[in-house]
Amino acid sequence: MLRTGEHYLKSLDDGRTVWVGNTPIDNVATHPLTRDYARRTAEFFDLHRRPELADMLTFVDACGVRRSMMWFLHRSKDDLVRKRRYHEFIMRHFVAASMPRTPDSQNYMLFTYIDDPDPWERASIGAEGRALAQNIRDFWRHAMDNDLVVAPHFVDPQADRSDPNAHANSPALRIVKTTDEGILVNGVKAIGTASAFADFLHLGVFFRPGAKGDQIIYGVCPANSKGITIVCRESVVAADAVEHPLASQGDELDATVLFDNVLIPWKYVFHIGNPDHAKLYPQRVFDWGHYYALVRQAVRAELLAGLAILMCEHLGTAKIDAVQARLARIIAFQQSTYAHVLACEDQGFYTPGGLYKPDIQLFNWGRVYFLQNFGAMVDELIDLCGRSAIMFPTEAQWQNPQMRPWFEKLNQGAVGRPYDRIKIARVIRDLYLTDWGSRLFMFENFNGTPLQTLLSLTMKRAEFTGSGPFAEFARRVVGIEIDGERTTEYTTVADYAKAQDSGRSAKPLGATQAAE
Repeated sequence: MLRTGEHYLKSLDDGRTVWVGNTPIDNVATHPLTRDYARRTAEFFDLHRRPELADMLTFVDACGVRRSMMWFLHRSKDDLVRKRRYHEFIMRHFVAASMPRTPDSQNYMLFTYIDDPDPWERASIGAEGRALAQNIRDFWRHAMDNDLVVAPHFVDPQADRSDPNAHANSPALRIVKTTDEGILVNGVKAIGTASAFADFLHLGVFFRPGAKGDQIIYGVCPANSKGITIVCRESVVAADAVEHPLASQGDELDATVLFDNVLIPWKYVFHIGNPDHAKLYPQRVFDWGHYYALVRQAVRAELLAGLAILMCEHLGTAKIDAVQARLARIIAFQQSTYAHVLACEDQGFYTPGGLYKPDIQLFNWGRVYFLQNFGAMVDELIDLCGRSAIMFPTEAQWQNPQMRPWFEKLNQGAVGRPYDRIKIARVIRDLYLTDWGSRLFMFENFNGTPLQTLLSLTMKRAEFTGSGPFAEFARRVVGIEIDGERTTEYTTVADYAKAQDSGRSAKPLGATQAAE
């Protein structure tokens, strides 16, 4: 049940249509523009097969089958912490949390479906009574049994917001026909990450006013399906592993996916046709990914703090009071980000399916805190580095016998060796001063939801409306009583959407890992 890296690499040679920039890719596993990230993903699978890592990276289900922890359904706080520590291990191993779309991240988005499959079937329009909930259960089992990689694609094309009919008339993916075999779809999914490296594409919708029922599609389809073209941006991977220790390890290659009359079999369809369902329930699909994002951001904040400390120690500035105060800001940023991780786990609740879910508000506010402060912390680090962030010799210059003595003197620090400063600077440059690093910065800003949208969506949650506990406390303090005619002003909340967020007193259902 544990996939091998070799099996994964061979599976990529399946006839899928992929472009990277202006270059068509014949085999994702071997082409120079894609092979590095494919190899990182293969390494991900091989790690799970190492006996000394079995307790950290795998679990044994109720049937006695050893599986990757990415399929582990956490039914208690201890379970959730165990899952988080697994993610942290993967993050630290793979490019210092700088590859946000490893398979464990991609597949986390499936949890909402398997947690509570029935609403996806009940709310569908146009599925003609087909067993969509069973489709969810069957695909979960198929993906878990085969250690598949399922890449989410929820973002539709940007539209002219001055046109009220823009979304209805956009080239967004839509159903053009339903048949006994499945749904025929045509159109575009505007952006997904690591799509070229996935076994399946996970299709969904972020609701937008004006979206039509034929645009509401949730399900999966094989990445090599006839009619699918995966169009990736230009690669920013660096060739030299010495000069660019992080940026040379691979590029996830964000992509637009074109669907030219693609038939998706019914067995891969989870929901169709209902804009109201898309407005309320599917936001929860990305709750799991957003918790994962906060964990990743805490790891990235830890690395940033560590790099700042290392550089200031080497420069001999770490004991200067003014520098210590600036370092303290960066460390406080890391500590505060991590505090949100711990708090959301501590204040978790049980979902309709009995999963233990971290507190949504706390991990979303943690993401807000990170996004609002990360840029300033990077600027602080670069400023503390001075010229050392960009002015250092290349490897060839360092190895030149005439120049090296000068560079050794130029990079002599208070601690360590001269070459240590160059190694620190190379990582700082890769993370924060290259196209590769800028792409990662952009990903953090727009992963799932950009900052302003995140703030807006968070404020739509029940806790922060007029019916929430903050407003109720304030009304009691100021002595406001609500009469019957005005009750709805404070209490109108979509119960359908609220159900996932208000189950704190619910008891876990006690289902086994194997039951799903």
